[in-house]
Amino acid sequence: MAVSLYKFKQSIDFIRRSERTVGTVISQEEIDGAYSPVFAVKTKENGQIIYHHAAASNPAAWDIGEEATFLYDPGNPDSAKMMSYFWLFNWAILFLAVAIPLIIVGAGYFLLSPLIRLPETTTIAKKRII
Repeated sequence: MAVSLYKFKQSIDFIRRSERTVGTVISQEEIDGAYSPVFAVKTKENGQIIYHHAAASNPAAWDIGEEATFLYDPGNPDSAKMMSYFWLFNWAILFLAVAIPLIIVGAGYFLLSPLIRLPETTTIAKKRII
């Protein structure tokens, strides 16, 4: 849960300091029979960032010339991320998805531990031990 909150804070900090821009698909990259879009992202200073999207599909989900909104840190232009909930908060979501069941199971064991007692050993079992 702590790692999830840390990654969430990192994402919020990135969003606060980032600039919004538009990227255009300039080509498709083939990876094991699936196609991943490559974007040319324009920066505020009239620069250009080449962004290779991590998701791939077959058939291609993006057409050349399609546009998407991106966020990038002006101090670190290579930090560009596609502006969508999953791509901004993916690690926080993943760690939270792991943490919640662990917290529920741990809390259940903690709350039910007084009710789960081993039965008292019988006198016959005590005699065998001796």
